[in-house]
Amino acid sequence: MKKTNTLSSARIRQQLKYDLIGKDSYRGITLSYAYLANQTGHFALAFAPAAGLFIILKNYTALADPGLWSGLISTLLWVGFELYNITVQLKEARQANQSYIFKPDYKNIIADTLIDMGYFAFGGLTFVAGSTALYNDWFFILPIVLLFFLLYISRSWYITKICQQTAYYPYQLRLSQWKHAISESDKKIVGQYFSAEKKGQHIFLFGPQQSGKTGLAVALTNEFSIQRKKCLYLTGTKLLAQLYDTDAAIFAEDEFALCTWRTADYLVIDDINPGDPIWDETITAGLFLNHLNARPENALALWDKNIIWVLGNINKTDLKKDWIQLLESINIQQENIHTIQLGIAIRVK
Repeated sequence: MKKTNTLSSARIRQQLKYDLIGKDSYRGITLSYAYLANQTGHFALAFAPAAGLFIILKNYTALADPGLWSGLISTLLWVGFELYNITVQLKEARQANQSYIFKPDYKNIIADTLIDMGYFAFGGLTFVAGSTALYNDWFFILPIVLLFFLLYISRSWYITKICQQTAYYPYQLRLSQWKHAISESDKKIVGQYFSAEKKGQHIFLFGPQQSGKTGLAVALTNEFSIQRKKCLYLTGTKLLAQLYDTDAAIFAEDEFALCTWRTADYLVIDDINPGDPIWDETITAGLFLNHLNARPENALALWDKNIIWVLGNINKTDLKKDWIQLLESINIQQENIHTIQLGIAIRVK
């Protein structure tokens, strides 16, 4: 799946200004801020030990260029650690391959590791450039070139983090991390939903509590956020309220929002019904349909986007039929409506 450029340069600058200016203790930490802090940490983890090693080598050895050796040793140690780290992860992944329901995205793992190694190298080489008299006339060029390269490739991940955080998921989860029971036929539905480029695909997720409904919805949609699609998570009750709001009003409440539920590419509607042991429906199809008509653009917005509906019990007599009929009433074709049942729903009396 190809990445798309969801964000404008102005939007990226807006987020960067927010992340760099202001106290995180006052307004919390965003995913994009955490990414910046993480890479700054990689730089510092190489630079600081190089400084300490420089003091030792300068005062207790006869090395001609202690600054050069300090920076290179620190860089190589951290690069070696990252190589060991990813080797262990890939080895464990191969050994546990049978336990993965959905395979990890190894390209993401490798790309992220290479960027981390680059910032370690930047930290070590920056110390060399600042402490080595022998190479001071030219060596500073190397970390500067490396920095510009790292900023270029890091921009992609920074944008990805913005897309993830503005989806407002209740937690971060990759599809490969989801480990609940699922049938092969339902697993195939997930795969088709993930790989298809078609609009207007709907998945009804049924199952009791603790069966992984929300986790699967979040993990699957998060994969699209990583591809820089416009995604949004919201509960059924929140959606009911926003059925009455214009997009302008929704954007006015959140200046950092990338989309509203109407303009999103992918949508998770969670907690429509809780599922066993709570048997009663929280939001019925009829209730939802009554509020759907609050604004004329609502039905069209549901028609042309991909949505995961988290519904709860499947073995209640008319639940599945009622929700399918709701979608069919707004001209969504039956072949675009899919059902996944997780766990075994048992009625508690």
